[in-house]
Amino acid sequence: MKECSICGLPCLPRGLKSHEKKCKQDREDREQSEAYRLRKQNEEIGRLLSSDHPDSSEPICGFEPSQTVYLDEQVISDNTGANTTFNSQFNIEQNDIKIEYHPNSGKPTVIERFDIHTANHDHVPSNDSHLRPWLPFRTRMDFEVATLALECSMNDKQTEKLIMLLNHVQQGFDKCTLKDYKEVQDTWDLAAEKSTKFTQDVIHVPYRETINDFDVHFRPLWDWLQELLMDKDIVSKMEWHAQRLFKYDANRGIWTRFRNEPWTADRWWKLQDTLPANAVPLFIIFYADKNKLSSFGTAKGYPVVARLANLPTDIRNGVGEGGGRVVGWLPVVSEDSNRSNKTDFVNFKAIVWHESVLKILESLIEYSQTGYSMFCGDQIWRLIYPLLLLESSDYEEQCIMALIRGLHGLCPCPKCFVPNDKLSEPTNAELRTAAHAHEQLQIANAKPSKTEKEKILKKFSMRPNVFMKLANGDPYAGSSFDDLHFQDSGLWGDHIFPLLKAHISALSTARDTSTLLDDRFKSFPRWRKLHHFPDGVFKITFNNGSKHRDISKVFLYVAYDLLREDNDKAGYELLKLTRTYVNVIMYSALENQTDETIAAGRLAINKMFTAIKVVSALSWNFIKLHYHQHLFDDIEEKGNLRSTSTRPNEKLHGPIRKIYLRRTNFKDVANQIVRIDHQCVVAGLIRSQLNVLDLLRCPEMDDIIPEDAEKPTRNSHFEIGSRLPAVTMGILEESEQLFEHFSRRLSKFMSGLLRASDIELPGNQDIKYTKHDMVTPYQYLKVNYLSLDTWKVSVDYLRCNPFFNKEPRYDFIIFDSIDGPIFAQLRYIFTCTVGDHLYPIALVQSYKAVPTTRRSRSDKYHGLLRLQRDNNTEFISVRSIIRGAVVLVLSEREAFVWDVLDNDMFLRVISIFPGYTSA
Repeated sequence: MKECSICGLPCLPRGLKSHEKKCKQDREDREQSEAYRLRKQNEEIGRLLSSDHPDSSEPICGFEPSQTVYLDEQVISDNTGANTTFNSQFNIEQNDIKIEYHPNSGKPTVIERFDIHTANHDHVPSNDSHLRPWLPFRTRMDFEVATLALECSMNDKQTEKLIMLLNHVQQGFDKCTLKDYKEVQDTWDLAAEKSTKFTQDVIHVPYRETINDFDVHFRPLWDWLQELLMDKDIVSKMEWHAQRLFKYDANRGIWTRFRNEPWTADRWWKLQDTLPANAVPLFIIFYADKNKLSSFGTAKGYPVVARLANLPTDIRNGVGEGGGRVVGWLPVVSEDSNRSNKTDFVNFKAIVWHESVLKILESLIEYSQTGYSMFCGDQIWRLIYPLLLLESSDYEEQCIMALIRGLHGLCPCPKCFVPNDKLSEPTNAELRTAAHAHEQLQIANAKPSKTEKEKILKKFSMRPNVFMKLANGDPYAGSSFDDLHFQDSGLWGDHIFPLLKAHISALSTARDTSTLLDDRFKSFPRWRKLHHFPDGVFKITFNNGSKHRDISKVFLYVAYDLLREDNDKAGYELLKLTRTYVNVIMYSALENQTDETIAAGRLAINKMFTAIKVVSALSWNFIKLHYHQHLFDDIEEKGNLRSTSTRPNEKLHGPIRKIYLRRTNFKDVANQIVRIDHQCVVAGLIRSQLNVLDLLRCPEMDDIIPEDAEKPTRNSHFEIGSRLPAVTMGILEESEQLFEHFSRRLSKFMSGLLRASDIELPGNQDIKYTKHDMVTPYQYLKVNYLSLDTWKVSVDYLRCNPFFNKEPRYDFIIFDSIDGPIFAQLRYIFTCTVGDHLYPIALVQSYKAVPTTRRSRSDKYHGLLRLQRDNNTEFISVRSIIRGAVVLVLSEREAFVWDVLDNDMFLRVISIFPGYTSA
C-alpha cells in the first residue's frame, strides 16, 4: 500500500495515480468554492439585509478572516447583546457573529467572522472502526445478502443489485456462506446486540369492574442515550451548552439576535439555569402518533419516536446514526359503540397511554433529578441530566400528552387557557404551566368528593401527567407548533382550500373556471422538489401535507383573476387571506430566525387574523387557527420549526406499514414489527460503519478518472453543461428572429463587458465578430448562490432547452445589472472566444417590475409582483446570474414572480422590492 501525496490515505499501487488526480481536482473545487463563499458573503447578504439602511461611509476595521476573538465579561455591557458596547481594541465588521455561552459552560463570549461561522465543518469519521463491522455475519457478502432480504419486495434496482452481488461472489472477490432463511434470522438476532433492543412489559389498568392487561414494547430510553454517548463520532457532534447568537449590523451599530438550533433558543437556556454548574443537559424530543397499518384502518400501530436535540438538525432528523429511533410501541385500546366517547372510557384510554409511556421514560426519571456521571465516547467525563425538551405531535396527540380534555373541554389549547369560544380571536390567554397544574391537582385531590374534584379539573381541562415525573417536566411548555398538521393539512387543507373551491363552485361559470384553474396548475413551471399536478387540484382528494403546502403556495398565482370583486367579493377577500396565510408559512419556515423576521412573522399573523374577520361569516373558531398565536413564541423558545415539526417522524410510518404488510402474518403484529424494525436499525448501523471503512480505503475502479477526461466548463459560482456542437453566428442569424444581428450585437456587448471588467481588448480594438465566427451552445446551467435564509451555499439547476422531457423549457433567472437585480428568461447559453479566452454568455429576455405608481389595486391588495417584458433581448455574462427563479408568464407582455419559491426567494424579493408582497 502507498500513501496518497494529497490526502495521505493508503491506496493500492494500481489506483494511486487516478486517486491522486481525483484528490487534486476535489481540492481545487473546495478551494474555489471557499473563495467564492468568502467573496460573496458580505457582497450578497450584507447588501441585501442592510438595503433599508444607508450605507456606512466607512467600514469598521476588521481582523483576519481566520481569527476568532474571545471576550472576557468586562467587555460586554449587557447579556442581551442588543446594545453591547465594545472596547476600542476590538474590530467588529458587518455580519460578524457573536456567540454568548451559558454561564455554566465556563466559555467566554466569542466573535467570529461570518464566513467562519457559516462554513461547513465536515466531520471526519474516526478510523478506529472495527475492521469487520459486518460481524456477527461471517462475511460482508453475508451481510449484503441478508440486508437485501430484509428490504424485501425487490424492485428492479434491488434485483440488479442482487445480480451484481452474486457476480461479485462468482468472480472470487468475496463469498457468501449463508445457507437458508433461518440462518439469516438467527444471525440478525445475534446482531441485535449491536444496539439497544426492545423489551416487553405488561401494564394493568382498571376499567369499571375489570382489570385490563396491555403489552408494552419499548427500548429503555437511557440505554439508547448511553449508546449514543459512547459513540465517539456521534458524541463529538453534540452541543452541550445553551448559546445566544447575534449578527452585527454595522449600519445601525447593533447586534441582532437570531435563533436556529434548539440550543440557540430560550427554553434550553432556562432549563440549563436549573442544573448544577458542572452539569450538562441531554435533551429529548418526544413523538407519538397512532396510525393505520392496513388500508382499511382495521389494524393500527402506535410508535413512539425519540430524537436527541443536542445533535444538529440534519443528523437528528435523519434515519441513520444519531437520527430518530422508534423507542416504543404503545397498546391500541379497542373501541366499540357501547363505550366510545364516554368520559370514563376516555379517561381509561388516557391512563393506558400514560402508564405505557411511563415504561419508556422510567429509566430517565432518577437521572433527570440527580444526573449521571459518565465517561463519554470522546474521552470526556460529564455529569449528564436527561430532560425532555419538547413534544412533537399533532393536536389530538398533544391533548393526550398534556392530559387535557381537548375540543370537548372549556380550555382546549394544550398551551394556554383560551376559552373554547375565543379560538378565532387574537388573545393573550394565561399560559399553562407544570407548576400551576401541580397546584390545581393538589387542591383537587384534597376535595372530599369526586364531584368537587372533577369541578376543579374540568375548569382547567387537566389530569395528572406522566411527563411531570421527570425533573423540569412541563408537557404544556413542551407542546409545540407543528407546521404539517396546523398549517398544511390543517388551516389550509381543512379550511382555506375547501372554502376557495366552494367559492369557485358557486360561480355561474363554475365549470369553465375550475377547468381553467386545473389547466394553470398543470402548466405551472416545473421546479426541483416542487410537486407537479398533472390532473389539476380541483377534484383531487388526498391527505398529503407536502402537496397541500405546494398547492397553498401556488393557488393565488393561478387564481388571481378567477375570484374578483365583480364576481365574488367574499372570494376576492379569501384570496387576500391566502396571501396573508402564505406569508405566515414562509416567515415561520425560515431556518435562521432573526428578531426582525420573528417580528415580521408576528405582524403577518395579525394580518391573517384581520383578513379572517373580513373574509366570511363562517365560524373560524377552531384550534389549528388559534395555535398560530403560539407559533413564534415556540420559535423563540425552541428554535426553528425543523425542531418541532412532525415531518421527519411521519416519514417513519411508511417503513413500519411496509413491515406490517410484507413481513408479518397479521397476528401478534407488535412483536413482529419491533423485531424487524430493530433489524433495520442494526442494518443501518452496520452500513454506516461499512461506509466509513470504504472511505478509508482506496476508491474502486469505477471512481477512477480517465487520463483523457475533459474538465467541464465550470467554476465555484456556476457550471454549464449539456454541450451542443459549435455553430457559426451566420447559421444562428438565419435560424430564427431571436438571433437577428447576433454577431453585431455580441461584438458590441463583449467590447463593453471586457472594458468594464478592466480586461484589455486584443489590439486595443473593439471586437468585431463575423458570421463565420463560432459559438458553442449549452442547455444546462448550475448556479451556486449564498442563501439569505440558511446563510450557506444553495444550488439551482436551470434549463435552456427547446426539448427537455419532450417539452420546451427556458428557465428564469435573477441577474445583477447596473440598475440592480433583474428577472430574465434564459433563451440561449453559449461560450464565445476573445483572443485565447473563453467567455460564458447568456442571451436573455429581461422582465422589469411594474413601478409602484402603476400597480393595479388587485396586485397591491394581494401582494403580487407583476413584471413587464422588455422589448428586446440582451446579452449578459453568466457570471452575473445570481440564482434561478420561477416566473409565471401571463401574456406576451406580462408575468408574475413566484416569490414564495423558497425561503431565499421570499426574503430576496422583500429586500429588492420592499412592500410589493406584504399584502
